[in-house]
Amino acid sequence: MIYGIKTCQERRKLDNKSCPKKIFILPGGFNHLGGTLISLLGLIQGFEKCGFSEQLCILVWSDSFTEKYLRDTGYTSCIQLIAAKNEFEFMKQALRWVGQQPKDYPLLLDNWSNLYILLSSLRFTAIIRLSGRPIYHFCHDLTCSYNLLGELLRKIAFACLNPKAICNSQFTVGHIRRLMPNIQGILYQPVDTERFNDHLNYGSPPVNLQPILNSGARIILTPSRLNKPRIVNDKNLRSLIPVLTHLKAMGHFYHGVVIGPDESDDGSYTRELLENAAQQGVADRFTILPATLNIENYYKYASVVVTLAPREPFGRTVVEAIACGIPVIGSSTGGINEILQHFASEWTVDPNNPIAVAEAIIRVVSDTNTPTLLAKGKAWVETNCNVANYAQKMMQLTGL
Repeated sequence: MIYGIKTCQERRKLDNKSCPKKIFILPGGFNHLGGTLISLLGLIQGFEKCGFSEQLCILVWSDSFTEKYLRDTGYTSCIQLIAAKNEFEFMKQALRWVGQQPKDYPLLLDNWSNLYILLSSLRFTAIIRLSGRPIYHFCHDLTCSYNLLGELLRKIAFACLNPKAICNSQFTVGHIRRLMPNIQGILYQPVDTERFNDHLNYGSPPVNLQPILNSGARIILTPSRLNKPRIVNDKNLRSLIPVLTHLKAMGHFYHGVVIGPDESDDGSYTRELLENAAQQGVADRFTILPATLNIENYYKYASVVVTLAPREPFGRTVVEAIACGIPVIGSSTGGINEILQHFASEWTVDPNNPIAVAEAIIRVVSDTNTPTLLAKGKAWVETNCNVANYAQKMMQLTGL
């Protein structure tokens, strides 16, 4: 049974002598800021709003980025620190700790798509599975490999784990069934509407946006990590350059801003994009900024958000932008398309057609119907991506 927030709090007061069942969450990544970690924070906030914080236990590698991030945001009461020298040792110690806890407490493996993590932890998770503990896997990505050996190893690993799967979109469901056929449900990722909204006063714009705003250009914002091209979840940032070229040719003054970490070891993904922009004559209209913990400050100053990843599993950028009252031009494929179809299907475009993207940007910025579609989008986000609803549905899917 799922209780409303008020009901949750009242129930805890009436039943404070009982020892509530906990859910253990073991993240699959530790040292970077991404959608999985942000969603984890949203889950913590949701459990807190429901009055069920004591039922949440997150196993965190001591001294990792995840620990620092949760400490900086003020959420440490629900974490169990595990000291370890490396990832393998952390998994070993974390799963050993879980094995000592009551066997009816469910274990949620949060986005264990990394093949190294899967294979290195199999010997320990087998023990937990044989104990009868409920095991869930939250799929934040497609868990794909175009390498035949990698795909085979993933099938073996997930066959041994045999988890019940929770997915962040119907698009993800369609891809992970081959590995995890026992699908429990879909959980669209949460948005903290206290941060992401259109009525907060942020004060002055971020310093690195001021020169662009002073030039009179409209900002096209693309929050995204810079990753290797032509991989399973290629962010397709290279398609932004010809879009800017067409906008310039049509006499429109737009400036593209990509904000996010460069995943290359030597900054080569950033250099490649900047060189491409220079070759196409839009170097003065294209900027790459490092990742920030205050991305909400950047949304406010954008005229439009553009996200053209063709196989994005969910598209957190879409719901964050909509919550901030900013229209989104997004890919007509993948999880981005799935979200936009709920309230603004006309904002979807072929991600590889720069002319269509440029025309859509011009249209959405000037269209008198845009505020109406934004209002529909904000209502959808509030209903489907609210942190309290997110936590409640997680409790339902995992038997809490």
